[in-house]
Amino acid sequence: MPTDPISPPDQRDGAPSVYDDPGLGADSVLDAFVEPYEPPAVDPAELLGHHVTAILVAHDGQRWLPRTLAAVAASDRIPDRLVAVDTGSRDASAQVLADALGGHAVVKMPSSTGFGAAIEAGLAAADGRASAQTTWQDQVEWVWLLHDDCAPAPDALRRLLECAVRRPDAAVIGPKVLGWRDERQLLEVGVTMTGGGRRHTGLERREYDQGQHDTTREVLAVGSAGALVRRDVWDELGGFDKRLPIFRDDVDYGWRVNLAGHPVVVHP
Repeated sequence: MPTDPISPPDQRDGAPSVYDDPGLGADSVLDAFVEPYEPPAVDPAELLGHHVTAILVAHDGQRWLPRTLAAVAASDRIPDRLVAVDTGSRDASAQVLADALGGHAVVKMPSSTGFGAAIEAGLAAADGRASAQTTWQDQVEWVWLLHDDCAPAPDALRRLLECAVRRPDAAVIGPKVLGWRDERQLLEVGVTMTGGGRRHTGLERREYDQGQHDTTREVLAVGSAGALVRRDVWDELGGFDKRLPIFRDDVDYGWRVNLAGHPVVVHP
């Protein structure tokens, strides 16, 4: 008698069928998408023990900055300090930043300035203005790294800080990064290196976000866009390597953080 190739035949000898799902096969995999993991809630009062300085680095980013600045302003956890660094933009980036933040919050650097050096310049400016009124000595100090084309979700910073509460040992915490034009597309959920030394995200080409990578885990590195970096470790390691002004500086930094014994965590 012909049988349905999709439905297994009856097992008349009492032996278990290889098609039966004991809860460890396909059904359980699908159930993982139906019931996404939710980490334990964090008491909002615990976030008060953390101080965040956001450094926004721009270079010819006039077309993206309005959306980026609006996204930062809409955060449900506003950074304690926000400094922008313009690296010799040929467009009106510096003026856009000054109009939004005030000229005192914008540092102008030459176009030869790398991303890590721009972060250092922003931190120096923030520290210089706050030296006489520092009030966060007992807080954990973080640096939030932002690009001109990086528009964080309203809950992005709060969720990163909640991860910092759950993982007080973490020195770098990175978010899930989605496409600028298509927010369904995954760009990064942590990064690593291939055996040939190439930067590798582990994602399929044009992979869509369906929550399949929404697990907090330790990684080699995270991209610099939206990364939350613990200030004491940043200072200890000297920040990004000045010999890598633009590309692969984030992977190098994550690698050095891990070698120094500090976890790098991605928190989608």
